[in-house]
Amino acid sequence: MRRAAMMLVLAATTVSMSGQGTFATLQAPVNRGGMDDGTVTLRFYDDMPSVPYISAAAFQQLMLPGTTIEVSKTGEGTYTLTGPYAEATVNTTTEQFASDDYMGFTNLMDLIQPGMANVYLDGAPYIRYRSMELTPASATVTFDFKKYGIDLRGDDTAVYFPLTTLSDLYSDLYYHVAAYIDGTVVVITDNSNADISSLEPEKTYELIMAESRSADMAAYSYGELCFVVDHFYGMPGRSPYEDAIRTDGLDKALDGAIEHGADIKQLLKSTDMKKYLFGLNCLHTVLNDGGHTSLMADLRIYANLEEEDMGVDTETWKENVNAMMDDYPELALAVLDCIDAMYNSPYEMIEMARPTEDTYYKEGDTAYLLFDQFGETNYEAWNDYYDGGCDPDDLPAIDDDYLGDLSVVLDALQQADEDPEVKNLVIDLTLNPGGSLDVVLAMTALMGGQSHFYSENVLTGQRQTIYYDVDCNFDGQFDEQDKDVTFNLNYAVLTSGISFSCANLFPSLMKDMGFPVIGRKSGGGACAVQNFATPEGLQYQLSSARARLTDKDWQNIDGGVEPTYVIDATYGYEDFYDIEAISNIINSGIATTITAPAAHDGTAAVWYMLDGRRLAGKPTAKGLYLHNGRKVMVK
Repeated sequence: MRRAAMMLVLAATTVSMSGQGTFATLQAPVNRGGMDDGTVTLRFYDDMPSVPYISAAAFQQLMLPGTTIEVSKTGEGTYTLTGPYAEATVNTTTEQFASDDYMGFTNLMDLIQPGMANVYLDGAPYIRYRSMELTPASATVTFDFKKYGIDLRGDDTAVYFPLTTLSDLYSDLYYHVAAYIDGTVVVITDNSNADISSLEPEKTYELIMAESRSADMAAYSYGELCFVVDHFYGMPGRSPYEDAIRTDGLDKALDGAIEHGADIKQLLKSTDMKKYLFGLNCLHTVLNDGGHTSLMADLRIYANLEEEDMGVDTETWKENVNAMMDDYPELALAVLDCIDAMYNSPYEMIEMARPTEDTYYKEGDTAYLLFDQFGETNYEAWNDYYDGGCDPDDLPAIDDDYLGDLSVVLDALQQADEDPEVKNLVIDLTLNPGGSLDVVLAMTALMGGQSHFYSENVLTGQRQTIYYDVDCNFDGQFDEQDKDVTFNLNYAVLTSGISFSCANLFPSLMKDMGFPVIGRKSGGGACAVQNFATPEGLQYQLSSARARLTDKDWQNIDGGVEPTYVIDATYGYEDFYDIEAISNIINSGIATTITAPAAHDGTAAVWYMLDGRRLAGKPTAKGLYLHNGRKVMVK
């Protein structure tokens, strides 16, 4: 009934356009982050009746309200698009889009912090974007949509893209996404509501339970998926097929280089919905990178709809995969193995080896911060604190619902710093799968005076050093006094193969600054996450080409961070919590392995005592100190 009702509101008249075909229009309701927000005009062309188109100007207004794109027709089929921050050109004859500042043209981060660049920020109030260094300073990005069978349309005043194509162009690291699902346009406004299935649960469930999809949708959907993988998959370094995709594109790689690629391609182009969903599952095994890429769109929907079953209805999902066993036995086994691998980790062994279930543990001169996630920021508490005038007595305390919050870190720092016995603080990330960059950079600022990180934009070919300010004294001001915050502690980071994503970035940054990393090599995860939606409205994510993390020497860290001191965990993880041994490692090794980290402005280095204790500034007392990784005598 819903589809029939939707078709009734399509404009009854058709409009002729020279070389562009005829179309009907739909005033589609907008679901913006769970709230009704008016309507937006879509077009459905006669040659692609299932695929919604939208003007570039209308999409800009949809995604960044209050802004628009000015369109100037410069020739037959050629246009200049002028947005709030940059320009682009479009050719509807050759089906090309080009921009000398693609990241600026698609920048939506003004929603998070006015004037910031199109980079990563989660929006915690104690951190803000400052600046970015790009090498080279600029780069031209060109997209050839004809290669993917994607038609761009235009008239004298506007340019029209498929809605999904524009959404993919604008998709960023804050998860801003727009999707069309059964007559409704859904807009993901931030990373707290970044799931279409949670905003439209009934429609997404009906979608994955449908028997079929239209031929024009299947053709466009396949071309769009190939376009996204070719340009926005970050090539983190784990898939054996990355070189083939990078060289020839996904479509050709499926034809020859990828095992069972012909079958996967057939599934992805199928009008049978179950086969199509299975094809996405199969493609997931091709691009699987340990956690950042997830093409199992149907499993994601089951996860949202079956909360009473621990969040994931794997049995229902496995039944759908098993249904393909007769026709695609090897592919089905690969998919099932992929999901089962999620549960095969040393998690329980590490958990059993730990001396406590609390977040802080102390023995002798060494304390542990047992930090198992970076991504559970209590935004309500922090916003209340900043809105309330930043009274130190009201600083957010540990909340059991937010054990990945910065408050957990501050609690450990305070306890360790105020304890006269404690010299060393070990940041234990052995069970940490990642989370928020905001928390990572707040920690590196508090512990090492550094709040920037390094990455490569694979799409533009640029190296990025991105700087942030952290309110280290939490007084509501970003100022020079933030640099005066110090703790009289030596730091070390404990990692395992579970330490992924931000739990891979943090030890990389700490190691770059000269702090020891102890344990086993971290689990990798170099790319940021970028969310997308298929033309049908199914959400998926990829390791993003917009930010592939590196160390300070521009080496990709997806393979994990090698420890400064390796602890063999072949027979168990008890040695990870041998406090005496860990203390000896830090006390004996830090003076010879530490390299002074850069201060906030990226210039002056930090001074240390020989035992590794960080000083507030250049010492005035006579003696031998560490400076720039070298012993220096102050007279």
